[in-house]
Amino acid sequence: MAIPSHIRLEFVTPERALVQEDVDEVELPGEAGYFGVLPGHAPLLAALKPGEVWYRKGGERKFAFIGGGFAEVGGSRVSILAPAAERAEDIDK
Repeated sequence: MAIPSHIRLEFVTPERALVQEDVDEVELPGEAGYFGVLPGHAPLLAALKPGEVWYRKGGERKFAFIGGGFAEVGGSRVSILAPAAERAEDIDK
């Protein structure tokens, strides 16, 4: 079985879907510390603490903040379920 070249990132809250796109890398704030996910990552279910999430597509890195939640990783997909989240560009200073 070949390693996928991208990860399908699905990032949702109870109110809306924040991100649904193919990315190259994701970093998440796990309860035991930050962890990264690359294409082909082993299946994983993780509790997330409040903190910064970033994901990369090519050379562009995008940021978001979550208020906890869960992540399900499965080879070519990462699903983030958070009770509250905002993309960095949507945060009102």
